[in-house]
Amino acid sequence: MKVCLRWVYEQGVSLVVKSFNKDRIQENIGIFDWELSPQELDNINQIPQNRGFPAINFIADEGPYKSLHELWDGEI
Repeated sequence: MKVCLRWVYEQGVSLVVKSFNKDRIQENIGIFDWELSPQELDNINQIPQNRGFPAINFIADEGPYKSLHELWDGEI
């Protein structure tokens, strides 16, 4: 889990971690004491990414979005 948290942090993304366990909280804070190596980052970046909800699941002929273009214009 620490590697995942550190990777997210190094991507410049804000992250929220919930825990009430003092040991787990200390573990999570420990991600600031080290960095992933360039090789480790490269290895992680080779892992295929999947999105939680593919946009195609929100498109239907009878729904409000009938195409990907109607759903999303490509801007964030």
